[in-house]
Amino acid sequence: MIIIYKMDRLFCECGEKAVYLDNNSGISYCKKCFLNYIYKKAVKTIKHYNMIEIGDKILLAVSGGKDSIVLVDIMGKLAKKLQKIKLFAVTIDEGIEIEGGNYRNEAIEYARVITQKYSIPHKVVSYRELFGGSLTEYVKANVYKGSACSVCGVFRRRAINLIAEELGANKIATGHNKDDEAQTILMNVLRGDLERILRLNNISEEFIPRIKPLRRISEREIAMYAYLKGYKFQINECPYSHDAIRDKVRDVLEQVSTQINGVYDALLNFQDKLVNYITIHQVTLNKCIYCGKPTSPKSKICKPCEYKLEFTKKINYIHSNESL
Repeated sequence: MIIIYKMDRLFCECGEKAVYLDNNSGISYCKKCFLNYIYKKAVKTIKHYNMIEIGDKILLAVSGGKDSIVLVDIMGKLAKKLQKIKLFAVTIDEGIEIEGGNYRNEAIEYARVITQKYSIPHKVVSYRELFGGSLTEYVKANVYKGSACSVCGVFRRRAINLIAEELGANKIATGHNKDDEAQTILMNVLRGDLERILRLNNISEEFIPRIKPLRRISEREIAMYAYLKGYKFQINECPYSHDAIRDKVRDVLEQVSTQINGVYDALLNFQDKLVNYITIHQVTLNKCIYCGKPTSPKSKICKPCEYKLEFTKKINYIHSNESL
């Protein structure tokens, strides 16, 4: 049974007319109380997971979408309040060609506006600058197996790490929300990937730790927060973004959530409990023979260098044929 609520009949606990209804708790919020509620929820998450310490230098990964825009807003407020943490921001320009220009240009402008609001130094770095070619050029060269998201994810993580090292940041903050986290946990359960479930991505001290201040805030809440604050953000999806497995998992979770209240939080709680109960031996990583960065124990070359080498070979082959 679908219940339709008319917001003009709902009121916040403070007495003002409601603009948002939390379907899980049944609590209604006015604009002011809702914005305060989301900020406090993010701060509570930060404290619960001990994400931030006094003196931290944190790099914000700002794509220009709603999640990263809200991340900057909340972290910017927190930094002003604490006055003992330093924030930087980076936007990655993948070089995705679309009709009319570069896909990321719009997002870069939105990222610039929000970072300027909080006086956060903002850097834009491109795949071409770091890896010798744009994502579109890598896709055309067909240097990888799988989707474009595979090579993009590898390059994005490396790019953000490189900028963090350059700026002296000791932590990287991303805008992953509760929906993202729940989907990833369920995907890893289906794959039987315990290490990923336990968040062992940072298995070497050479990796800069990631923090996710929005991981307990739903996508719906983030969208409403951005709307109420009047922020502009990139809406159009990346033309390459299509993860068949994630799409199916997203659909399943949406269906299940209509029957099981709090299923997203349940998945995050499940992961947290596993982290407390299970310990996996630390893995010793190899160092890439080309760049010196960490790579898997079974490989001498890291993925970014592997892609770059293959890309260079194909480009050189094309150029040599053109000269014949």
